[in-house]
Amino acid sequence: MSDTTGDIRGLSNEREPRRVTLREFENKKSSKFMDPCGIEAKASFKCLDDNNYDKSMCSAYFDAYRSCKQMWVRERRKARRDKTI
Repeated sequence: MSDTTGDIRGLSNEREPRRVTLREFENKKSSKFMDPCGIEAKASFKCLDDNNYDKSMCSAYFDAYRSCKQMWVRERRKARRDKTI
């Protein structure tokens, strides 16, 4: 199974799947939960539901979620570093 993050985002039920921008995330109210990788998370849960919770069938979805989170953390770190200079 060689799904990429883009392919998995395309399988989402979202009308127009898009990532939350860093600006949106930084300007959100403190009480509002915002998951920048929500589309990948939903896709991985859907995969688990469709495959009777057999995790081995959904490894590509988990990898896409993991890489999204890693990318997001790098973006946030870079933005914080750039602000302190």
